[in-house]
Amino acid sequence: MKFSEKYLEKVKTLVKPVNHFETLAKDGFLNEYIKDFFYDKYMTDREFREDIMIIQQKYSNEPVKEINNEYLEALSKELTNFIEKNEK
Repeated sequence: MKFSEKYLEKVKTLVKPVNHFETLAKDGFLNEYIKDFFYDKYMTDREFREDIMIIQQKYSNEPVKEINNEYLEALSKELTNFIEKNEK
């Protein structure tokens, strides 16, 4: 049986490789996994950290407390800088 090009293109868009981190995020275990096996990389490699945060936001079924805290800290710093610049 030969499939049409249109059908094959549709299948290609639906079939994607499984990402280990995405699966862990869906199951709610990504934070613990990162802390156990990638802590140093997570703390020093900004690009890796941002990738993990995006995966957590995208695939986690529950809010991730650590990400919310990081965003609030970053927002607080930016607002403090804004206020300090405008006071001058």
